[in-house]
Amino acid sequence: MGRKAWFYRQLLSYMPVFFIVISFVFFVFFQMLGEQSRQGAVQANEMMIQQAMRSVDNSLKAIDQMLVQELLFNPDMSEFFNHEDQDNVYLNMQALKAMKQFKVSNPLVDSMVLVRAQDEFVLSTSSTFKLQDYADYSFLRPYLSQANSEAKWSGVRDFHEFSFNNASKVLTLVREAPFVTHGKGIITINIKADAIHQMILSMVNPEVSFIHVLDAAGHAMNASTSASDGEMVSRAVSPYTNWIYEGGLTRGKMADFVSQLYNVWFMVGLLMCAAGIVWIIWVTRRNYKPIEAIVSRIQKYSQSKTSSLLHGSKQDEFAFIESALESILEQSNSFQQQHREDLHLRKAYLFQQLMEGQYPSSLEQWNVQHDVMGLPDLSKPLTVQVIEIDKYTLFCNQYLQQDQYLMKFALKSAVQEIAAGQGAVIWTEWISASKLGVITEAREQNAEQQVVALFEHARLWTEEYLKLTITIGIGEIAERYTDISESYQQALTALKYKMILGENRIIHYTQVTGEERGHAFDFLNLIRSMAQSFRLVNGDWQVKYDTLIHNIEQNMLDRDGVVNLADYMMYSLGREMSCMAKEFQDLWMQEGQPALRRALQSSETLEQLEHSYGEALSSLFKSMSALMQGRNHADAILKIRLFMEQNSSNPDLSLHYLSERFDMNWKTLSKLFREETGQKFVDYLIELRMNHARKLLQETLLPVQDIATEVGYSNAISFGRMFKKMTGMSPGDYREQAASDTRTTGADRSI
Repeated sequence: MGRKAWFYRQLLSYMPVFFIVISFVFFVFFQMLGEQSRQGAVQANEMMIQQAMRSVDNSLKAIDQMLVQELLFNPDMSEFFNHEDQDNVYLNMQALKAMKQFKVSNPLVDSMVLVRAQDEFVLSTSSTFKLQDYADYSFLRPYLSQANSEAKWSGVRDFHEFSFNNASKVLTLVREAPFVTHGKGIITINIKADAIHQMILSMVNPEVSFIHVLDAAGHAMNASTSASDGEMVSRAVSPYTNWIYEGGLTRGKMADFVSQLYNVWFMVGLLMCAAGIVWIIWVTRRNYKPIEAIVSRIQKYSQSKTSSLLHGSKQDEFAFIESALESILEQSNSFQQQHREDLHLRKAYLFQQLMEGQYPSSLEQWNVQHDVMGLPDLSKPLTVQVIEIDKYTLFCNQYLQQDQYLMKFALKSAVQEIAAGQGAVIWTEWISASKLGVITEAREQNAEQQVVALFEHARLWTEEYLKLTITIGIGEIAERYTDISESYQQALTALKYKMILGENRIIHYTQVTGEERGHAFDFLNLIRSMAQSFRLVNGDWQVKYDTLIHNIEQNMLDRDGVVNLADYMMYSLGREMSCMAKEFQDLWMQEGQPALRRALQSSETLEQLEHSYGEALSSLFKSMSALMQGRNHADAILKIRLFMEQNSSNPDLSLHYLSERFDMNWKTLSKLFREETGQKFVDYLIELRMNHARKLLQETLLPVQDIATEVGYSNAISFGRMFKKMTGMSPGDYREQAASDTRTTGADRSI
């Protein structure tokens, strides 16, 4: 115990300093942890602001879009603005009904106002007014004298519908009406600012954080909003409304106490550090005296004695240091090996960031890792390619996972070796399970031809040796590194046209960027017509289907467009089947819809989709035909339908007329007709006549009166009213639009 007295003395001398330093370190650690928590809260607050802004913008956009749909497709709205009869109670009631239905569909809407410019007539959800007598006239006046095609939401303003009412804070959207024919009036939608404020409050925990919303002029959504709620840490501006969203953390008593405690502890920590330094100096000076005495006595011994003392079996400090150094070297070698193994993961991450345009912010930042990681020189022009394995689902089913990795490694290595053989500088990384991204340095002369030749060689090699087919999308040359992400998107866009152009080929972005895409209206009409043929079990669906495929092929739709049309076809068929008897609905849900979905998921090219979709539709049609033949009265109703198609222009065509001709009770005929066709007799007859009228308006120059007579209407006014109800436009407007579409299509094809 006496031999270790100095050891314990030395140990206990430094122990207070040890506890002081450890206490201070713990304090610093918890302060850093608290600061990190605060930063996390700030980031969460920023995300909350973005979420609140998106939620509000989406709600306002939805209201605006629904208003545009009302203006486009609600005939009551159009009739209100096209007439000048203020005493037309029925028209006003229909418009008021449309506004109330709009408010029910949009709970945020507080009030709506229709202003007709011709006779300065105002219709609101509460009453009717003369424009000059309306309490909100000062706000509406500027919109009546200028175009408002690009409507925006107003800031917070005072609104009262009657002069004796108290003003309320609202946000207003103003649009010209009708939507197509401008200048006939305006429609306004008012939303209470409190409603927006309450929407945002529902997303916030007031005990933790807060959000203030200001309009573009700096007015708060709620008069009680105060900037003293807490610490402001985040701010965002909506790109849709230009409103300002400010948020922060709520300051509570506990937070203020901790903040004050932090200052106290900081001063205490500084004093503790100063005391520790003084203590160490004092203890060191005190304890150094015996060490100095020992050193002086060792110096008196001979060299051999000193060596013997230091290299004893239990006193060899150098042996311990040597073994420690060897351990450190071994760990260093292990870390270097791990670094080499992880290098390709770091390069893949940088590749993905470069493709998405997130890195680097400058060439200097890139050049720091350029030599270390062997990255390409971004100061030179580059081009991006994306190689996609064709029939990837079949590839995954055909090979085990280990073999898939081997095949992908072989494909990547082959592309690199072919490029090296041609003197090209490339960088390849897998960007998804089926896609290999490539960045190629564009040489000065014939860069595009050289890139195409390189990847054509890679395509042929892959087909011959790996027994795989690949499709390569090529983007345009990026002159600057900031354009690499755009070239990457172009390569992905080019790959989307594999469905139309076919697989196992090279598709350059310039091949597809200028192609005519066709008119979605024509495709949708053709799909709806085909679905109606299915509902009527009419064999002409095959001709319409072949026409649709031909139009898709001619108009060069990309994969997204083709998939959207296929989805719309399933939707249209489902809607038509829902109008038929339960047996047909069950047939659609159990056989038709699942077969079409499987066909869409298994098709990568338009040719495959045409074949698989056609087979599924043929099978569905055969099942429907067999089901129709097994139903009672199916033949009789079919004969009646054929007779109606041939004699739709007969003005006397009615249920009583058909019941006498086919010797059936008219009530029984009406019931059987609806069971077999899914439509009322009157609706079916109107649809036949309107389809015939559309064809005559498009293909002939007959006057509207003659066309009305031709399709079975003795009164042209009745015909015009029914035509507008069915199509949303008058016969004359329909003929003009059809002629305009024909001229536009002809001009596009000639170009």
